[in-house]
Amino acid sequence: MDEKDKQDPSQIHDVVFDPDLPLKPPRELPLENPDHGPDYDPDTIDLFDPVASAEEALRLGAEQVINDLVHEFSEEITQRLRAELTDQLKSILDDLNHPTDKS
Repeated sequence: MDEKDKQDPSQIHDVVFDPDLPLKPPRELPLENPDHGPDYDPDTIDLFDPVASAEEALRLGAEQVINDLVHEFSEEITQRLRAELTDQLKSILDDLNHPTDKS
């Protein structure tokens, strides 16, 4: 075999790679102590519980505000509806007593 026929190491993007050389072993990452206690089980923790609690509290607060407003203004609403219905009934009775010729 001539020196020209001898295979050169493969070149990849101007980097020489010789498959005969051993690979560098991967570095070991230091193990950190866990942030949780010994009885920690991630399957039993509801990550959305604070969101659900806040949502429920907001809904209950809104319900209370609505109930307070209804209680506070129900008498006034009743009086206004009664006045509006009375005005409409008077208008209907006037139209029946004094029909206008619309033809």
